Amino acid sequence: MPRPAAAPLPSVTFRDDELVFSHGGYQLLDGFDVPRFGDTHRWQADCIGRPANKAPGDWTITFYADDLLMNLQLREFCFALLNPAHPTLRTAAIFLSAVPRSLATIRAEMGELRVIMRWGRERRLPADLGLWDPEDWYDAVAHKAATVTTGKTIATHVGAVRRLRQLAPVITGISPFTDPWEGKTAKEVGKEAIEAKGENATTPDGLATPSIPPETWWPVLRAAWTYIHTFAPDIFRWRDHFDREAARHSDRPPAPGPQPPRLDDVDALLTTWLNNPDNAVPVHDHDTQAYAAGTPMWTVLSRQVTDGASRTLFALNGSHRAAARRATVLTAIASGRIHTVRVGMRYAKSSAAPAHAPHRQRQDPGRQELDEDVRRWLADAAHLVPVYAPDDPGKPSQPVLATVARMIWGSPPAGVDRQRYARRFSPEKRTGRERTRWLQEAISAGRTTVVDTAAGVGWRSLPLPCPDAASVRRPDGSSGPWRMEITAEGLAFELHMLRAAVYVLLSAITMMRDSEIQEIQRDSLRTYFGSPAVVSHKTKKDPARPELHWWIIEPAAEAIAVAERLSWHPTHLFATLQPTRGERAGRHGIDSERELDFFVQGVNAVCAQYGLEKIPPAHVRSHMFRKTMSSLTARDPDAEIALGLQLKHAARRAMSNRVTDAYGKMDTAWAKEFDKDLENAAALKLVELLRDRRAGQRVAVGPGATRLHMGLDKVIASMNGDPQLRAHIADERVEAALLSAEFPNLFLGTLNHCMFDAPQAECQDQLPDDQRGVAPLLGACQPARCRNSTITRKHAPYWVAEEDDLNSMAKDSTLSPPRREAVLVRLADVRLVTRALDEDGAA
Repeated sequence: MPRPAAAPLPSVTFRDDELVFSHGGYQLLDGFDVPRFGDTHRWQADCIGRPANKAPGDWTITFYADDLLMNLQLREFCFALLNPAHPTLRTAAIFLSAVPRSLATIRAEMGELRVIMRWGRERRLPADLGLWDPEDWYDAVAHKAATVTTGKTIATHVGAVRRLRQLAPVITGISPFTDPWEGKTAKEVGKEAIEAKGENATTPDGLATPSIPPETWWPVLRAAWTYIHTFAPDIFRWRDHFDREAARHSDRPPAPGPQPPRLDDVDALLTTWLNNPDNAVPVHDHDTQAYAAGTPMWTVLSRQVTDGASRTLFALNGSHRAAARRATVLTAIASGRIHTVRVGMRYAKSSAAPAHAPHRQRQDPGRQELDEDVRRWLADAAHLVPVYAPDDPGKPSQPVLATVARMIWGSPPAGVDRQRYARRFSPEKRTGRERTRWLQEAISAGRTTVVDTAAGVGWRSLPLPCPDAASVRRPDGSSGPWRMEITAEGLAFELHMLRAAVYVLLSAITMMRDSEIQEIQRDSLRTYFGSPAVVSHKTKKDPARPELHWWIIEPAAEAIAVAERLSWHPTHLFATLQPTRGERAGRHGIDSERELDFFVQGVNAVCAQYGLEKIPPAHVRSHMFRKTMSSLTARDPDAEIALGLQLKHAARRAMSNRVTDAYGKMDTAWAKEFDKDLENAAALKLVELLRDRRAGQRVAVGPGATRLHMGLDKVIASMNGDPQLRAHIADERVEAALLSAEFPNLFLGTLNHCMFDAPQAECQDQLPDDQRGVAPLLGACQPARCRNSTITRKHAPYWVAEEDDLNSMAKDSTLSPPRREAVLVRLADVRLVTRALDEDGAA
């Protein structure tokens, strides 16, 4: 006999009938069961709304019943955290935040406690964790540290123990106990535990979330935007094509025929049929070898009564009901309600009585008609014969006859053998061999298209030519359509890449969390305080899941429009690529981590053909996009306020500055990237000078003008000597790249440009030896004397204005002799520049 399950232990604090979600400000949804504290196995949280980025299993708290006391204690622990305003907690002097902890955090802490409790059972420690010695807790942490590599995980372990200590007064069988790590933060405990086992523990300053490196950030964003802005129209057009093909070549199983009537309905059908005076029983009109004249045609009658659903209504197989039905029919015959049927007819038919005609398979057209179909199809030069791949172990370079038959005659009707049309090319028949020979002649002429049989023979494997695909410029300098052809299997890949591209772009430029992005629904674009915005739901630290606005720019709006067209789901934009069946039908939400990895790997696999940049290997996650964009925008004035609003930290303004400062902190990699941007900006400023120099003009004056002219001439010679560069002579990006390499230390100024070279710099003479050679010292610049200085026509108005001011000052009779001498010295320097500009005609 199986052993009966033990009854769950009662709680000394909470009742079994109390709702799990009742004292936390939750908005319960209709149509879902609300779990109760007495449910000992599982608490499903769909009643409070499952976020789109959470799978059903991630939105459930599961308890194990192998230890009844542990089961009860863990349920009490979770119940208290889910209901922080419960009166029992207040009575026990436990005051938690009014906002409940997130379900994911509670599940994680409950899992840590379960590990600790099981470890204690194995060590035969007291079931009452409050009776453990401090050394026991240290051993528990050391045991945890032996299985992990980071102090952060151990910090979660320590946090769960401290949470249990706080809730001990309402946990059955847990005595109050002191903090085993009094005076230390959880992070410090984790760091010490990792170091104790001989490993280095690094503790990041501020936020643990790193930024995405610039060398990864830019290729990822450019690839996402290319998919959304350039590739999406092609992908949607191809999707419409294959949808039409799927409808025309339906591979669904034949629709089921009429279902046989239920046994209880059969007699009612016969009664209804006989009650119609227009119906007559079909009988044989003369004697045959099997039947005598006047014998009812029982099978035909059965089809008439059941509208073709059954042939055995009157079958004598020992059923007394069938015999009774025959007796009822014979009574009708005796009253004269008969219809004689000539020999050879398969069913009864008269002007009055409806009859059932059995389904017949469509007969093949004649030989001449089939031959004409094949010749007509081959006469069209646009039709290519599908063949097996050269490395296919089956029939290399031979025609795929089943696919050819589909292309010529379509799919067989429902209920017909799907190889029937392919047998029209059968080598066992002379006509089939002749038609196959015609195909071979077309193959010999080069009219072929290779079929990937691994994807399944049929219309799905047929490539669709894509001559009208968007043109891209590839890294090797060539240009052309980004895809030359595509199959249904290839389209599935592109649709997946497009969905991932939308997610990448929205993660980057909206600074929304993963949960907030996946909650975006149709018709979510709005105008908020006069600027475009997207509406979604905030789920983190807010059980009410309020509807909030995030400001966006035009590319984000375009990405949302693409997602609306891509998604099949009636409400949400991010869902499975195709509707699923069964219990998960209609489910929305995606796995963001797998989506990002898929996109990076997909771009690197096709970048050479699609004109995309290769993405360096890097760990990319949605929260890292949020952190990186925050770092970029934090450079603007008052950015901490804007970031607080966009990141939704503004609800806690007392802490928002600290949080947004941490998000906006610039790292080393991005600091170098901004320096590079400044170099590129300086190079773009020189593009106009380069073009004037190519026209033979003298573009600058001053002590450094000769160096500038020599550098520009060198760039011009490089472009003229390289045919490929000469082809791109009008491309500013190419010119800027060459100029940036030629003038790596160019600094732009209002009065002059500085081609910084420390040994020749006048300003460096004013600095100590250990500080020289780092950067120009603007306050000590001598534009008219320094050999790094060049002055262009755009600087001329400032020099002319200064010369006029100095002339006026020199005529002032009230100036002291030392002051007048300083003005005259400065005037002499300025006249060196203005006279040079006058002589050159640049002014």
